[in-house]
Amino acid sequence: MKNLISYEDFLKESVFSDEGQVVIFPGRYMPCHLGHIAAFKRAFEEFGVPVIPIQIISKNEKSPFPDTLLQKIGDAITGEFSFLADFLIYPQSKKTVVPQMVLHVREELGYEPIGMGCGSDRVKSYEPQIKYINSEKSDVKTIQPFELKMVDVRLPDGPSGTKVREAIAAGDEDAFKRMTPSSIHRYYKELKKYL
Repeated sequence: MKNLISYEDFLKESVFSDEGQVVIFPGRYMPCHLGHIAAFKRAFEEFGVPVIPIQIISKNEKSPFPDTLLQKIGDAITGEFSFLADFLIYPQSKKTVVPQMVLHVREELGYEPIGMGCGSDRVKSYEPQIKYINSEKSDVKTIQPFELKMVDVRLPDGPSGTKVREAIAAGDEDAFKRMTPSSIHRYYKELKKYL
């Protein structure tokens, strides 16, 4: 976690440096799998700055895992992959809109989001929010025009949250391990408790 500084001081420093700049990548990550990791890496390559996955929690059967376990998994993948700057569980009390996510990352973690990666299924829903944050009407100012890039590559036989949850529920630890990063393999039994 970075030391928190005022936004004004950060803007002054950022004119001359990319330090502290990140890309945000919101998603459900129930749990994080290798398809997510590939998308995070592609976002890093596209933007040239580290990525912060933002865990969005939904109150339904597709989101069965508790925040504490998801944070442990997030911390584990952050430790495994150098292109990840941090991992954030997004508060359910806040609106899941891009300007609020930017403010939260800025205020809680001390990073400055310059863009956002997303999957192909989310581009259309995020485009109006990106247009807003870059407009004169926006109450959330950014240090440069905020960009949105679709960075996923969905393979027909690739991992998905549903497939990973099905493997856990079926007791197929080998399938779980094939679809997930090695840093979260140790959480298999804990994940299984919730399915």
